[in-house]
Amino acid sequence: MVSRLCESKKVCAAADMQLQVFYAVLDQIYHGKHPLEKSTTDILKETQEKFYGLPYVPNTAWQLRFSHLVGYGAKYYSYLMSRAVASMVWKKCFVQDPFNRYKYKQTVNNNTISSFRAMGERYRREMLAHGGGKEPILMVQGMLQKCPSLEDFVDALVSDLDQDFETFFMDSE
Repeated sequence: MVSRLCESKKVCAAADMQLQVFYAVLDQIYHGKHPLEKSTTDILKETQEKFYGLPYVPNTAWQLRFSHLVGYGAKYYSYLMSRAVASMVWKKCFVQDPFNRYKYKQTVNNNTISSFRAMGERYRREMLAHGGGKEPILMVQGMLQKCPSLEDFVDALVSDLDQDFETFFMDSE
């Protein structure tokens, strides 16, 4: 039952991703070059038609009630960036052994050490220890041990969508 619940959350993942991309693009336009050349509603309509699968509903202006577009000030894309970083860290560091049951060899300050919890220690050292005192991209680079490219971010998001739903649909019948 837990497995089926987890799989059911993936059924609309692509539609959710498309919605998040639409929100992020809209946020960038609203907080971009000013003055805006059109009304926020006209911009919404054009952006929705270009980046989202559901059509704009005429005579609506939901963007006026969507507080994320105001409060975040051109930072709505951070939802997708966070999701991509989490996916990359999970796949590179934890997916094979989430609880670090096996020994790993790791180099710290030019010393090779063996540890049952090397990835967790790396996560603590590279990501958590700094609080807000280090640039996020530098923390991500330290954790992944490489500088992620734009393609890496996109691949991480797309690979999370590439799921095999056959089991879910067969079990649901």
